[in-house]
Amino acid sequence: MSVNKTLIIAHRGTHRDRGDENTLIAFQRAIAAGVDGLEVDVQLYGNRLILKHDQDGVVPADVATFGDFLALIATTQYQGLLLIELKGRVGAEQLYRELQAKQLPNAVMLQSFQELPLRKWRRLDANVPIGYLRHVPNMVSWRLWRDGIIQQVNLDYRYWYLAWLRPFGVKTYWWTPNTRGWTTLLRMLSVRGIITDIATKIL
Repeated sequence: MSVNKTLIIAHRGTHRDRGDENTLIAFQRAIAAGVDGLEVDVQLYGNRLILKHDQDGVVPADVATFGDFLALIATTQYQGLLLIELKGRVGAEQLYRELQAKQLPNAVMLQSFQELPLRKWRRLDANVPIGYLRHVPNMVSWRLWRDGIIQQVNLDYRYWYLAWLRPFGVKTYWWTPNTRGWTTLLRMLSVRGIITDIATKIL
């Protein structure tokens, strides 16, 4: 794979009308299609890390765990990027420990909208790639970059013009452009990654 290639990352897998997004079947579909990466939402409920986006206190009886997701990656021998988003402020250390225990060969990036998990991950691991999720960069972004906490700023695609950050060594991943027009524009700008719900249509 070319180091300059824009990675096409399946946002919560390949799903139908969001009805089965962020489920094992959605990730199985994306893997079968050959996407460059998988974006998965994880959060801590009780003492379990589960695959869930909404932080509404509702946990479906059949919800998959983060361990189930990692087992799927191992079983399918998927080689792509794992872009793991922690929802909320808790569970950072448990997520890291579970990931490390599996010893997968995949490239991994940990990301969050919250500053606390990012700093916890960096204390646990000096080298793991970490991304800060933002609509647009803010002062926290620059502080995290300056402090060596993050290597990536993962931004809302509507602020595509901030791709000018790339010549300064800032790798940018963009969420979630879900039309061919937007994904084509971002590819032309040679951004590092596109996190999209239409990944399997634009490979």
